[in-house]
Amino acid sequence: MRIKISTRLVILIGNIVLKFPLSRRGFLQCKNERQIWKDYKHTNLIGTLHWEFLGIVCMKRYKPTERIPILQIKKVKSIIPELDIPRCDLHNYHNWGIDNGKYYLIDYGVNQYISTLYC
Repeated sequence: MRIKISTRLVILIGNIVLKFPLSRRGFLQCKNERQIWKDYKHTNLIGTLHWEFLGIVCMKRYKPTERIPILQIKKVKSIIPELDIPRCDLHNYHNWGIDNGKYYLIDYGVNQYISTLYC
């Protein structure tokens, strides 16, 4: 088991990831991940979200990656306009995972409004 902390407490257990909000910003990120999943799961660009309840998210765990092809970033930005914002750091490889050679965005909770809360 591994634990990571930012605006959310992230617990990695086996093949799942649990994200617990630690702030209003983290809560909004979890809620937004649910909405992005609902709207764009058909694109196969974002990591699988199993469920969200009261701001807690359970997702599929992906293998970490050390690089992201720039074309993958451009593809996400063009298909998911909510993520084409200045403070949505799609270039951060920690926000991505890989499964069977395919890259998935695994941290997609930030939108334009939530990004302004980082200032």
